[in-house]
This record gives sequence, C-alpha cells and structure tokens, in this order.
Amino acid sequence: MGKIIIPDSSDFPKWADVVVIGGGIVGVATAFYTSRAGLDTVLLEMRDGLGTLATAASAATFRALFDEPEIVEMMKASIEVFENFAEVVGLPGYDIGMHQQGYLFVSSEPDALQTLRDKVEHKQDIGLGDVEFLDGDEVRYRFPFISTEVTAAIYRARDGWLSAHEVTYGFARGSQALFLLRTKATGIELDGRGVCGVKTERGTIGTRTVVIAAGPFSGQVAEWAGVELPVDIIRLQSVVISPHPSIPQSAPVTVDWVTGSYWRPEVGGALLGWANPYEPNVEPGENVLTDWRFPAIVLEKVSKPSPFWREVVADLKQNQLFASAGQVAYTLDANPILGPAPGVEGLFLNAGHSFGVMASPAAGRYVAEMITGQMSQMSIEDNPFSYERFAELLA
Repeated sequence: MGKIIIPDSSDFPKWADVVVIGGGIVGVATAFYTSRAGLDTVLLEMRDGLGTLATAASAATFRALFDEPEIVEMMKASIEVFENFAEVVGLPGYDIGMHQQGYLFVSSEPDALQTLRDKVEHKQDIGLGDVEFLDGDEVRYRFPFISTEVTAAIYRARDGWLSAHEVTYGFARGSQALFLLRTKATGIELDGRGVCGVKTERGTIGTRTVVIAAGPFSGQVAEWAGVELPVDIIRLQSVVISPHPSIPQSAPVTVDWVTGSYWRPEVGGALLGWANPYEPNVEPGENVLTDWRFPAIVLEKVSKPSPFWREVVADLKQNQLFASAGQVAYTLDANPILGPAPGVEGLFLNAGHSFGVMASPAAGRYVAEMITGQMSQMSIEDNPFSYERFAELLA
C-alpha cells in the first residue's frame, strides 16, 4: 500500500527508480502504474495534500465523446478503469462516487441536425458504437428540461462524473509508491548519461528516471532540464449551486455545443462551468482568483438550452453560490504530451492535459509502459502524443 508522509531527515529517500514531480491525479496515477510495475517510485508534492490544485478545481467529468481515434481509445481505457476501480487498485469496496448518467451535447443551430448527425457517424466509425444521435423531439422526450429551441443532440450513456479526490487517493493507497508532501522540487540534475537526480528543498533524490506531471507548472519544471513545453496556461472557473428543487438530479452532464457551457447535478444542486475562449495565457500559480461576474455569465449561458435555470436564478441568494478557479495547460493541439522529453535521457512527460482527470488512468499507464519498455517510446506512429509532433513548430 502506498505511503503518504511529510518526510524528515530520517525518512527522506536518497534514491528511487522513478521520481514523479507533481501530486495531482495525473502524477498519482503515473506513480501507481510505475510502482505496480515493480519500480521503486517516489512522488514529490509541494503542498499539504495530493490533488489540491488543478485536480480539485476540475469538474471531475469523464467522457469518450471525442473526434480523434487516439483520444477515444484513451478515454475508453480510462473509463474501464473507473468502472472497475476498486478491483484495479486492490481496495475492495472502494467508492469513487461514479455517476454514469451520460454526457449530452445539445445545439440550437439551424444546421445542427446535419452537423451533429455527421459527428455521430464519425464517432461510431472510430469506435464509439454506443453514441446516439437525437433530434429535438427525441432529446426532449428523454430529457424534458431541454429547451424547445434545441434541434439536435449527441448522447452517450456511459459517460458522467466522479470524485476526483477519491480517485487520486485510491490510486495512492493502492500503489506501492512513496508520496512526499510539503516537498517541493527545485531542480533536475543531469550528467553525461541524462537525468541523475531531483533536487528538493529537503535534499536530493538520486534517480535515472523522472516524470514531469506537474500540471500547469510542468513547463517551468521542464525548463530545469532545458526542455521547452509548447503549452498555454488558462484559467478555468466553475460555480457550485446549493440544492434547489428545480434542478433535475437524474440529468446527464449537459453541454451547449456552441458555447461549451455546461452543468451537471451535484448533491441536490449543480456544478456549472464554461471555458472562456478569450481567457488570456497566464503564469502558473497556486492562488487562482475567480471573476466575480462568472456565476452570472455561466448561468445565462446554461439557461438557453436548459430554461429551468431561470427558475433557479429567480430566488438564488449570494450565499448559495460557491465559485472556484484553477488552471489547465493546453498544448497547441489540445492533446497531452506523453513520453520521453527530447534530448534528455530518462526524462518523461505526462503533461499538457486539458482533460487530466478523465485521461489520468490511461495516460499514467501509457507513460509507465514507456518507462518499462513495454511500449515504443519515440515513434510518432506508435505514440500520437509524442513531443516530437511539435518538432517543426519548435524548431
């Protein structure tokens, strides 16, 4: 079972087969799979607990409704882990709060019938045989809270949401890794063979393999080894609404196809979110402030496809709104970077996740298999998430 400690001089490790930098869900999943592969694994987290930044700010949803075959494959593999999580991590009865109430994309656009029908056919062609196309009448029959203006929808029943906190700690407890809290990495040491250690505020851990899984801080960490990550850091905001009788608790994750605004049930209330496409690139930080206007903006957006929100807003009080914000690192193609870093032997990346929670199991296993040699490391054909796909842009 994994060990989570705040180390002192007596139990600070001097060596590890693998050092993972970053204690969010992606880093913890990576440590789970490397330790399960028999590698002595140490994870470094600068804060008081695991999963307290980007993971905690996530909407904690999961879906396989993507358009790229490689992403669909990754998400299906991750969802299978979530569905069998207690067995996978070896913790009988462990509950991750999984709600497979589906993912529903709705559109009121004039061309939505054809556009979304074509999208469904494409998704079915790339391996999502259970995705459904619904016209306006069908979507309202299935989900009566949807507006009469909605003309078409895409739905997949196996998608939904879960507790990112429980998944993070389930991976940690089920691993054989050592998790060091309040242990901030400060540098990556190199020699003629590549990686040789990680410096921290408590001392140096010798190692020949380092995984950067530091979420929005991954770019800064990679710079220690002279590697540039092609990522932008974007603020993501969400708001939780207190329980209200008008909020249907059996609803799926409901997304406006055009604006990207979404909501899902949350303990009698709901969680709402929206990614502002004009949000500026920012520096990574621990204290991410919310925009005081955000709750009103997102409530207006979700009210169009789901008009019941107007009833909720009519008697909503300020103390029934709980806004939060986090950061996410977007790559140039919005897909993660998984695998070896260029030019530095022993340095691996599990970074650039715009969907870290939902991809964490498959991405962690993917990187672990590269480290152990079970998977080809350098071929773009074998690894569509390779750093090398950006080579021309970064040249």
